[in-house]
Amino acid sequence: MNRDLELRIKGHLYEIEGVNDEVLGSEQGLPMSVRGYEKTLKSVANCGEDELVDQVAESIKEHIRTHEDRPENQTVRRDARMLLTEQGIAPDSYLNRA
Repeated sequence: MNRDLELRIKGHLYEIEGVNDEVLGSEQGLPMSVRGYEKTLKSVANCGEDELVDQVAESIKEHIRTHEDRPENQTVRRDARMLLTEQGIAPDSYLNRA
């Protein structure tokens, strides 16, 4: 993974934390969730394109805004796997375990 993509993922994680603070106001369980999201975003980056990473990150933020809770990482991984499959990209073993 190139440095630009790593920075992009870190930026998305920072934004997810910001949305969490804004909507939920609680950090209980946040560090563990962010670690899971980071693994998922890196997995998507290793499999696909930068735009797919952006789509997955945006779906996490949108879920927090609309449902007022954090999505489970297993759900995020499953959605990411389906997104990659729709694009004709084979998901890796981490995404396939969801």
